[in-house]
Formats: sequence, structure tokens, C-alpha cells
Amino acid sequence: MTNILNLPGVIVENKKQTGETLILAVISENKTAFCPRYGQASHRIHQNQGIMVRDLPISNQEVILRVNRRRFKCENCQKPFSETLNFVETKKHSSRRYAESITKQVIHSDISNVAKNNKLTEDLVGSMVKYVA
Repeated sequence: MTNILNLPGVIVENKKQTGETLILAVISENKTAFCPRYGQASHRIHQNQGIMVRDLPISNQEVILRVNRRRFKCENCQKPFSETLNFVETKKHSSRRYAESITKQVIHSDISNVAKNNKLTEDLVGSMVKYVA
């Protein structure tokens, strides 16, 4: 499944099928993260935080990534920070490539139809377009 997902630096640990939705539990293959304040690498995990991220469909199935976004603790400043994931922005619930796909659809259609065809709200589609732009 890791090869099919095709997200660099991401490993699929588990999968679950529910109706027309494929839920993939994924982790980052990086063992460390860099403190945004000091730039120092840390391997000291402070806590785990699960987030759900919508990704590109596979074989006409909706794909949801259950991501373990780890929080690390900096050895220098002793403050916790979240790891940076290269495929999803902080506080976003869709992957970059999914947002880009939705934006391409809007170029050839309109926000209302794209939202309807993808079972999304117009506000969410507008947010993705702004993010990609």
C-alpha cells in the first residue's frame, strides 16, 4: 500500500475499508524532527496526535489518511513542537496534492459544481483554491 499511495517519506502501517472509503494509517519514516526555534534535531517524542487528512482517490474510492503527527520536545529550549509533514500543512485536513487536484477542477468548472461532484462544501473548495494560489 505504501507504493500505491506514493507519498515520499510516508509509510502505510494499516488499512481499513468502510463502504466507499479507504482509511490508511500512515506514519512519517523520519525518526527526528527539527525545532522551529533552534533548528536542532530532536528524537525525543513528547506526544502523539492523530489527524485525519483527505487525499486523492484510489480506484474511485475516497481515501482518508489517519496520520500520526508526532510532537517532539526540543533538547535546547525544552518546548514541544509538532513535526512538519511535507504533504499536509498545519491545521489543514486535506493533502497538498488533493487541494491541487480540486483547484485544477475549478479551473475547468466552478466552485459549486466541484464541491457537489466531490461531496465537499463550497467553503472548503474555496479554501483549497486560496491555499493553492
